[in-house]
Formats: sequence, C-alpha cells, structure tokens
Amino acid sequence: MGHEPNGCNAYFCGVNSKTKRMMKKLVNPQYEYLSPLLDSLIQPDYFGTHGEVLYDVGRNLVKRFRLGETDVVVKRFGRITSFNRLMYATVRESKAMRAYTYASKLRSMGISTPDEIAVLEICSEGVLQESYFVSAYSDYRSLLHLREFTWEQRELFPLLDALATWLREVHDKGVLHQDLNIGNILYQEHPDGRFSFQLIDNNRMKFCPQLTLDMRLKDLCRLSTNLDLFHYVLNKYLSCCPCDCYMAQLKGGFYKFVFEYRQIIKRKLKRRVKSKGSTKMPLQCREG
Repeated sequence: MGHEPNGCNAYFCGVNSKTKRMMKKLVNPQYEYLSPLLDSLIQPDYFGTHGEVLYDVGRNLVKRFRLGETDVVVKRFGRITSFNRLMYATVRESKAMRAYTYASKLRSMGISTPDEIAVLEICSEGVLQESYFVSAYSDYRSLLHLREFTWEQRELFPLLDALATWLREVHDKGVLHQDLNIGNILYQEHPDGRFSFQLIDNNRMKFCPQLTLDMRLKDLCRLSTNLDLFHYVLNKYLSCCPCDCYMAQLKGGFYKFVFEYRQIIKRKLKRRVKSKGSTKMPLQCREG
C-alpha cells in the first residue's frame, strides 16, 4: 500500500476471517506508546459515536480523541472512488499516508505542523476501504474569524502582516499547499506580539525547487476570505517581490474571481444533485 515513511514502524494486524478486512498501521516511533490504543479508533461502533467532532463535510470527518494522557486529532478519509481504492491499495500512497509523510517533510523545512502520530489503512480483498491520519492536537487557534474582516478592524493588521510574510516564506521554500483555505492555517500569538503559524490538511501539497509567480498566486487565491482581506494579504505578500506589483495584484484578483466562481458552480451542482436524490420516492411508495 504505497511507500512507508522512513523511521516509522509498520504493524500488520492480520485479516478478519469474516469480513476479510486487513488493517495496516504505521506509527511514529515517538508515539509508539499509543499503538495499543489506536486500534479502537477505527472500530465502527467507536469512531462514529465517540470523540469531539471538529470538522464534518460528509466526505471526510475530523475528530478529537483523548488517548490516555494524549489529545489526538483523527481524520477519516472516506468516499473513495473505485479507481482510487485500487490505486491507493497498490501503487499510490493514500491521502492519510501523504499527510503523514508531508508533515515530517514540512518540519524538516522549518515549517510548523502538528506532529504526525499514525496512519491506519483498512483494506478488503486488496482494495482500500478507509484510511485514517492521526496527529497530535495543537493548541494553536483557527483563523476562521478572519472571514468577516473589515477595514475598521485595524487591530488585526499585525496578524495579517505576519500571515502574509509567513505565506511568502512557505512559498519561498518551494511548498504549494493546494488547499490553502483559511481554515487550514492555525496561529498562535506570543507575549511579545509575534505570531507563529501551522499548516494542516497537508495531503494535497506539492514540493517544487522554485515557484513561479503564477503558481504562488493560484495557491493564494484559495484563501477563503472576503476580497478586502485577500487584497490586503496579497499586497503585503507582494511588497517585497521583485515583480510588477500592480500587474501581479490584477492577476491575483482575476485568479481569485475564477476560483470563487468555480466554487459557486460546484456548490450549486451539489445542491441540485442532493435535491434530485431527496425527491426520488421509494419504489414501494410509487407502486402503492
């Protein structure tokens, strides 16, 4: 099932004779003491009914659990297409495995992210059914409150300036997150007024020797904020960029418009599919 990260212990827990389900478990050696407790997380009657829900969009579910004295965050990747089920079980790393591998790589590059703890993958007859990524719980705060940013909130300017500088540093190191919405960035304010940031939900990212301006702008346009905040951050990001800032701002605004328009279309299509599904009557009702 893909490649195992270096320095990680692999445990093959056997196959259930009734369900023919096999679990593969990879555990960070620093958290090996949690290994016996991890198995309970993926039990259907446990994961669904225990833990604190942090994020639930239907496809993926993120929960917080307490394992002994350690708080962990578990992300379950579900609704995998038939093609990807086979690919993840044979030649491609699952999203959970990529999240684990990329977390370690980010820290080696000086970019903070919560510690990776484990990957749990469930296969049935050689096909991936579900995968789970377990990470340490972070006490950093969410940036979601910035979605309602207005120019009157001048007290937020230092945070936004620090965010723009940090995003520039991430890109300068060759990291494209590719899901850079504001909910995937955590922050912490220090007593001296400095800010630190963490990246989460890292399974889609790419690492490049050098990023072009277009690559940077297309990554930034995914920030799920209003236009005022986006342009403020973009302006600060470009302030030390050796480029035509005016043209870069225009291009960034265009990419933002295109991205938001596509998101609106996607949401409309999803609502239409859901509404059609809910209006279909059961066969026994139609025949009655």
